Amino acid sequence: MHTLEVEIFNTQLTVWSGENAAYLEALAAEVDTRIQQIYATSAQISPLRAAIMAAYQYADEAKQQQGKKLTEQIHRSS
Repeated sequence: MHTLEVEIFNTQLTVWSGENAAYLEALAAEVDTRIQQIYATSAQISPLRAAIMAAYQYADEAKQQQGKKLTEQIHRSS
């Protein structure tokens, strides 16, 4: 298990994972970029709302990928 200090949206976090440090750093950078982009779209959006919206987008993308994999499995077994 790896631990690493990363910064996401100006917040220091300690993350734990079975993945390597380079992966964790890249993942943190991707999340930070997404939150920064959302936050930059409106002067009225709060940091918390930007983080929640980023999480929602990631969850949506993950669900869509699951649906695609399920559809591919169904087509292969037909």
